[in-house]
Amino acid sequence: MTAFDFFEVLRRFGADVLLLAFGVTLVTSLVKRALPKRVSGKAGVFLPFLFGILFYAAYRMIATGGFAPLTSGILSTLEGGFGCGSAATIYYVLYEQFFRGKTCSPLAPLLEGIVEEERMEEAANALLEGSKGVDGEELPAFAAETLAPFALPGLPQEELALAALFVGNYLKALRTG
Repeated sequence: MTAFDFFEVLRRFGADVLLLAFGVTLVTSLVKRALPKRVSGKAGVFLPFLFGILFYAAYRMIATGGFAPLTSGILSTLEGGFGCGSAATIYYVLYEQFFRGKTCSPLAPLLEGIVEEERMEEAANALLEGSKGVDGEELPAFAAETLAPFALPGLPQEELALAALFVGNYLKALRTG
């Protein structure tokens, strides 16, 4: 994935999601620094998405002046929140590549705690390259199959399945924005 691909994905998100994602990135970084032992690799993977959903829900509740985003508009709220988490993850990757000089796959933050550090780049490349011919709706199943050989020994199947769901949906978001 090139820098232009990153910027194309960012262009597809709305301004509200991108601004909220910046806040999500900052809060996630602060939490990871303040609680490094509690926020291990596995938990840290899901933080941007959790904070993204919370931030986006709060934003939509303020914008609509009620609780409709949590009731009748819950799917739209979850979609926007997942977009915030995805954009926050992209911000993190951009920061790692351009400011810290560390080469980082866009999937690396999602694979922390799921795949061994030494095999992370290999797993990310297999996911990115192999997903090009896969239909968007089938990406989570593809991610589960692809991640299985790279998973940490003793990783519970439930965690692997959840990580595959996030990775599959993230790959789908990278395509559609």
